[in-house]
Amino acid sequence: MAGASVKVAVRVRPFNSREMSRDSKCIIQMSGSTTTIVNPKQPKETPKSFSFDYSYWSHTSPEGHA
Repeated sequence: MAGASVKVAVRVRPFNSREMSRDSKCIIQMSGSTTTIVNPKQPKETPKSFSFDYSYWSHTSPEGHA
């Protein structure tokens, strides 16, 4: 498959009922094609960022989506 390419997408899903009942915090942020993950156990640690071809925000809260 010379010249073939793969497109990669990521989606942040809404919290499920268990996550909502535990007052979970969303640790994902999206801006354009960049998705950033914050370690809640080490908040001073540098967040990890990843780039994808497509990023879809489906979370129940609008924060973290730019």
